[in-house]
Amino acid sequence: MDVIKVSGTSRTSAVAGAIAGVFREHQHAEVQAIGAIAVNQAVKALALAKGI
Repeated sequence: MDVIKVSGTSRTSAVAGAIAGVFREHQHAEVQAIGAIAVNQAVKALALAKGI
């Protein structure tokens, strides 16, 4: 399984879709974000993926 890398310019919906897809396949997902803006994008994506 690959690590999902999130940057500050990542689209939240795209990251959420990637997280949801990996989670469906492997039952867990690894997300890497470095920096405050990237962490914010990752957290928003995780919240969005939870609802998918």
